[in-house]
Amino acid sequence: MPGSAPFRLNRSGVLLALISAGFAGEAAAAAGRVDFTTSGVTVAGRDGQARPLAKGAELDSGDTIRTNNEGRAQIRFSDGSYVSLQPNTDFAISEYKFESKNDDRGFFGLVRGAMRTVTGAVGRVNRNSYRITTPTATVGIRGTGGVIQVLNDGSTLVIGTSGIWSLTNPAGSIDVPAGVSGLAPSEPNTPPKETNTQPQTSTPPVEPQKEIFAQGDQVNSDGTAAIGPTTPAFTPLVTGDGYAPAIGLTASFFGPFIDGGDGGEGGIVGSAVFNPSGQMTELTLNDTYKLLPGGTHADFGSDGILAWGRWVGQVQTSAFQCEGVCTETYNENQGFHYVIGMPTPVMPTIGTATYSLLGATRPTYTDGLNAPGTFSGSLSVHFGADGPNFHLITGSFKATMPDATYSWDATAGTSSAFFAASSNVSGCSSSSCNAQIRGFFSGASAERAGMSYKIDDFNAERSVLGAAAFKKN
Repeated sequence: MPGSAPFRLNRSGVLLALISAGFAGEAAAAAGRVDFTTSGVTVAGRDGQARPLAKGAELDSGDTIRTNNEGRAQIRFSDGSYVSLQPNTDFAISEYKFESKNDDRGFFGLVRGAMRTVTGAVGRVNRNSYRITTPTATVGIRGTGGVIQVLNDGSTLVIGTSGIWSLTNPAGSIDVPAGVSGLAPSEPNTPPKETNTQPQTSTPPVEPQKEIFAQGDQVNSDGTAAIGPTTPAFTPLVTGDGYAPAIGLTASFFGPFIDGGDGGEGGIVGSAVFNPSGQMTELTLNDTYKLLPGGTHADFGSDGILAWGRWVGQVQTSAFQCEGVCTETYNENQGFHYVIGMPTPVMPTIGTATYSLLGATRPTYTDGLNAPGTFSGSLSVHFGADGPNFHLITGSFKATMPDATYSWDATAGTSSAFFAASSNVSGCSSSSCNAQIRGFFSGASAERAGMSYKIDDFNAERSVLGAAAFKKN
């Protein structure tokens, strides 16, 4: 690339080059796409020329991604897997092929730094087809998600967030179940072992000093809205990546929809921008949503772990369906609904818990012809319902609108911190009515849950959208 600086290979760079070049003889389609990146992230292909990594860029086998001390990037691969690269990380796509065939494979290299990963279709049939090589170990798939870190001495630290991973070096191999850390020492003749140390990939959410929030269906004795103090008593969420959102919106190119956790083995993780009060102003997933100046948060709440809100005004969306940029405008009876927080890194493996409503946006009809309503609901979770890495979630919900009351129960099973479900609804104008939810667990031990929901009343040709936050009792 004209004007690009040469890619200078240090010891780490030599190893990455060897990893990347090992399979250089086979051409393939693009391996993945960059969902998110910051400044300070570069990519070098087989030619060794480093160039800035841009959002939306396609990546191929042989590419090496490098982040500086402030750089971060998230890559979505064609089989549905993703990796989130932390600062000071060198990551190589050694060999990648996904065509839904027996010879599909995903081989990667991590020379320094840390990465969070959720696997996709590659490796589900043949576990040997997915591996991550570090200077001191090989990490194999027997699970669906985990964090891998190369420490300063070259040792490899792994924790599985779901399923089981294998950690192997020349002296031996161990399985790393969800919630357990494994360490492959820097000395090759010392076998891997369990450890109490956990990889650190991002700053965890701060526990609230005092819970305080405002939502549309909280009222004082005189019927006026209950609004908390103007100075929050919690630490607001801060701008960064690694956030799990659940959103509900209406887009002219797609109609009403919700996004967030997809249940089972993963969900969407992205970056978010927050103002000093902790209100979200921008969200980047596969698309970027910008809440434009001139609008307002008609509903908002936060407890320092989760934040939720309903934005009234203009939202600019960068989506391929728009062939550029779309701008949606929501009136006071509509809104862009969201709840957001850091996903729980390691889910509990046993026990049950109930969750009560912490806060919610006021549900709105997508046509904006009626005033917003109110929401109520609760969750119950059986952690480890079918083995330590499968959790059963049940919930009961109600959206009370000015002219109708929609009630539904939902059941979801998941092996990760994300969940999704679809259910029939009572209270519709006909039997043709359905509700969908998308959600995630947040906090160190799943002490919070957030979800968005959509109710489709097909006979009335209208939908209801909303978002809610729950707290473990």
